[in-house]
Amino acid sequence: MIHKMRMLNSIKVLLSVAFVAAASNLKAQLNPLATMYFQNQYVNNPAYAGTDKDLRLDAGIRLQDNRMPGAPKTQFITATYALTDKAGLGFNLNAEQVGLIKKVRTVATYAYHLPLNAEDRISFGLSLGFTDQLVDYNTINGQVNDGTLGNFNQRETYVDGDFGVRYKRKQFTLEGAIPNLSNFYRDKAKTGSAANLARYYAAASYQYYLAGTVLEPKIAFRAVDGFKDIFDVGLNVRFVDDKLNLFGLYHTSQSATFGIAAKLASNMSMNFMYTSATAVLAGESSGSYEINLRLDLFKKKNKH
Repeated sequence: MIHKMRMLNSIKVLLSVAFVAAASNLKAQLNPLATMYFQNQYVNNPAYAGTDKDLRLDAGIRLQDNRMPGAPKTQFITATYALTDKAGLGFNLNAEQVGLIKKVRTVATYAYHLPLNAEDRISFGLSLGFTDQLVDYNTINGQVNDGTLGNFNQRETYVDGDFGVRYKRKQFTLEGAIPNLSNFYRDKAKTGSAANLARYYAAASYQYYLAGTVLEPKIAFRAVDGFKDIFDVGLNVRFVDDKLNLFGLYHTSQSATFGIAAKLASNMSMNFMYTSATAVLAGESSGSYEINLRLDLFKKKNKH
């Protein structure tokens, strides 16, 4: 009897691990961090490292309002530094947890900014680091010495990275990124990767200046394995010397993002975002909330 109960517990744990891993991957790709569109583009595209201030620090958290226990939670810290007018450095730490599964990704970035002429500049960025996925024993209500959990946690940490490019001419910006480079060479049968992997990202935006207000419309494209291509269309409105921002986006995955950002001090700002659930996850979640804090150190005039 005891043996049968242990077997049932093992099966439950295995199913739980598989379910939350798949749910985590699906949500992360169909509903990425909203800060990547206007506030912190570096979190998705390494070409932005060093394009703004000498040293910029960002930290944020996203919580999903889920009807099930173990709702997804994502935390991130990024740092970018303008080494010279042509070189930038970056650091990106992302920790995501869904149920029992915790995924930690750490990468460092080098970006090169090449001026083509007085008005045109193109930037290239490459991030390299490691990703680790494991079961958080602190969240388990049961036997923590189960062999299934041990086998899951013994999987090797793998090398990962991102590549990005950005072209800027006056108020116009065109960019592209290939996130999660490991998706192109990893053996998914051995690593346990699910479908719905982000493949490509591209976006174009233009800034209009109108009597102290900046209007920035943006259109983005995301290619995801196992899911139809996603388009994002949005507008960012900046008021009073960037002391207040209002923005919104519609995603063809049938969700929307709304947000507000405000300066708390000359070198500190905070923004809050809400993203409604996609059509795929509408029955499981009512959306996600995201809060980000930014700190600019050694602030100087924008270089790019």
